[in-house]
Amino acid sequence: MDISSTPPPPASNKENAGGRVQVIDRSIVLLRTLASLKHGASALDLARLTGIDRTTIHRLLKTLTHWSLIESQGGTYRIGPECLIYSAAYLNRLNLRKIALPYAIELQRVIGERQAIVSLSVPVGDQVVLIERMWTPTTPLNVIVDLADQFPIDGSPSGRAVLATYSEAAAQAILGDARYAKARPALELIRSQQDFAFGHGEFKPGLSSVAFPIRVEGGQAIGAVVVAGLEMEDETHPASSLASHVRRACEGIAAQLGNL
Repeated sequence: MDISSTPPPPASNKENAGGRVQVIDRSIVLLRTLASLKHGASALDLARLTGIDRTTIHRLLKTLTHWSLIESQGGTYRIGPECLIYSAAYLNRLNLRKIALPYAIELQRVIGERQAIVSLSVPVGDQVVLIERMWTPTTPLNVIVDLADQFPIDGSPSGRAVLATYSEAAAQAILGDARYAKARPALELIRSQQDFAFGHGEFKPGLSSVAFPIRVEGGQAIGAVVVAGLEMEDETHPASSLASHVRRACEGIAAQLGNL
């Protein structure tokens, strides 16, 4: 089974504190688990992964399938098309993609003939999700299609650029003690590098990344712009020309968002 990220913790059989509705909590756990499984899973696998008993799993799957939040084929369950409605509504409300588009196009012009991809990402809990991606005509197809759209927030340059803007308490609450302790040196390095996060061969050999956070009025980052490309090692430092362009793009996006 291909698991692209760590599934959420098993659901508790105890009543939830704080007035939450247990069946909705379990539905979210189920949906988040399925979202992390590229090829879906059977009801039995989902019961094992979530800690929810099989009878309840079957009832949840039946209801969520009725609403197309989940779809089933041959006993394998996957995330369904209804989820697109909610993600699209959130992105439209956020307005980030629309404002960032001209800046991403300008970054493409700056990149020129380099084999590179310009991406826009947003944090979602302990993950970072790419919501826009553009590439130059010379970028190899395998570089484009091999890159995932979702990463652990501490496991990618764009995610770490965002995470470095969080307070220690906020970052620790999201990652937990062990993950935060492991990520802390990288976050401190990013802060010392004027908020830039750089990557080298993390997802593909020879692929380098330059990432910078989008912060409205100096607050916690709501997203990041990252340029990832081949043969870009010479650009992975704060004083590089590309890094300066990425920073200006992020500052321009943040300024427009702050004026809304």
